[in-house]
Amino acid sequence: MSTPAPDILLVEDNPDDAELVIIAHRLNNSPYTIKVVRNGVEAVDFLLGGSTGPESARHTLPRLVLLDLNLPLLDGFGVLERLRADERTRLLPVVIFSSSEQESDRRESYRLGANGYLRKPPNFDLLRETLIQLERDWMKADPG
Repeated sequence: MSTPAPDILLVEDNPDDAELVIIAHRLNNSPYTIKVVRNGVEAVDFLLGGSTGPESARHTLPRLVLLDLNLPLLDGFGVLERLRADERTRLLPVVIFSSSEQESDRRESYRLGANGYLRKPPNFDLLRETLIQLERDWMKADPG
């Protein structure tokens, strides 16, 4: 039986960054649900199914994935490659959400099929604004 997916899947290994996103999301009074996974393997297992988690393959897909690049076990590029190689997630919106300033990371993200690339904002107020803009850009369309 399928369980509802979160609207947004945040793939972020830094607990402080993840908590700031959750707090900003809550303070924005967002109507959308958000779930955090801590590494690339968890992200792939959550989205494509796998054997490492109790939730694996028992849910529908989120409407948006916010993907950090520097992740343990499987980096963001590896996650993106896996998602774009699978028919179920080929068209799933994935926005890279990274602190990387490297132009090569941006180019590689788009080459691998990212829908967007955002640098993590340097302060909390900008983070709140960024989340509002992400929701406006990616959550307004009817998922069905």
